Amino acid sequence: MQNSSVRRDKNTPIHQVNLYYTGKVGQLTIDFNADYTSRRQQSCNQQQELSTEYEDRDVNTESLTRSNLFAEKLFVSHPLWKGQIEIGEEYTNTRWKSRFDNQEGYIANSNNEQHESNIAPFMELRQRIGRFQLSTGLRYEHVESEYFVSDVRRDEQCRIYNDLFPSLSVSTSVKNLQLSFSYAKRITRPSYWQLSSDVTYENRLNQQTGNPYLKPVKYHNLNAMVMWKWLYLMTNYSHCVDPILYTAGGLEDDSKVNFVTYLNYDYADWLTITLGAQKNVKLGNGITWTPQYNVSLMKPWLKSMFNGQEKSFCHPMLTLQLGNIVALPHDWLLQADFNMHTHGNTGSNIYVDSTNPMLSLSISKDFFLRRLNVKLTGNDLFNGGINHVMLYSNRMMFRKMEDNDSRSIQLSIRYRFNVTPSKYKGTGAGNAEKNRL
Repeated sequence: MQNSSVRRDKNTPIHQVNLYYTGKVGQLTIDFNADYTSRRQQSCNQQQELSTEYEDRDVNTESLTRSNLFAEKLFVSHPLWKGQIEIGEEYTNTRWKSRFDNQEGYIANSNNEQHESNIAPFMELRQRIGRFQLSTGLRYEHVESEYFVSDVRRDEQCRIYNDLFPSLSVSTSVKNLQLSFSYAKRITRPSYWQLSSDVTYENRLNQQTGNPYLKPVKYHNLNAMVMWKWLYLMTNYSHCVDPILYTAGGLEDDSKVNFVTYLNYDYADWLTITLGAQKNVKLGNGITWTPQYNVSLMKPWLKSMFNGQEKSFCHPMLTLQLGNIVALPHDWLLQADFNMHTHGNTGSNIYVDSTNPMLSLSISKDFFLRRLNVKLTGNDLFNGGINHVMLYSNRMMFRKMEDNDSRSIQLSIRYRFNVTPSKYKGTGAGNAEKNRL
């Protein structure tokens, strides 16, 4: 079977409005942020399928999504005993609409709408007791989510969530030695694309869609760090509840067609250990070399179904990152970065079968009191940005080779107008919700 397609995206500009205020009343510090974001995305896909076993056919699909987000965040802080206390709240309100049409009728049309509101009060207390810095916090989130299909509310797909998210950290230092430990509970909610029932048509044997019944993913994170002078060792252990993985089943009307979607699994765990070094080295005559090296080992623990049997995805992955910055006299700057990783699992049902060695070099210079910057960069000089991954699902193993064509030469010229010392520009509100869109 031969498949060719032409896709045209018609994205309008994103409209964003931001309002912020910061001030002090006595010892009380007030910080307020409000954001509004609106976007519209349209995609048209024309596919032609030629087959010796089935009839030839053309498939034309069109998808349209519109979203609006309003978010605000207010927090106040005040000195308390040997530290300070911070109290605040964050609110987001989102409207996300999607429409999918296939004029030939090979795929069912859809018209979905999602409404979600999230109100989250929070508190954090920071204190310094002797050599120790202590911090504890608590966040409560109340989320109401509604799902509509063709303007009809689907009660079974609507959700209400009430969750508490505690955090705790302790740090201390003795001469050149620094120690820290922290615990935090976090949450990641599915993107609106993952919750949508719109269908992505790849060919007559493969289709993909979202899952409106997906649950949020919760993380329990333990972190510890030891730093001595310019060497540091970091460990992170994460216990993930309801991780979201790809899965494939048969289409209800035709079992030969693979229907790929998302499902929540019970849990996954992973441990990451990072050893690194960062130091400024004076080489004389106004030359400074700043190496930033680290090596990380990530070990996952995950089991999911493949071909009707339970399969482990526990192969560790080693990552190497070598960063070098050399500052020269007269505002010259040299930079060399190298990254690579071994084969292994990523904490999901995907196995990475490539190492991706990537080397990038750059040279830049500032002119006119650092207003003008000219930079020449060679990206991915080894052409290592070629990904080989294998996705194991309960029905099939899918192998994908992706050439990002990332080897390139880039010349950039930048001019800074009205150069002034940095000013406060607001921290933004609803940042996690923006990522979901």
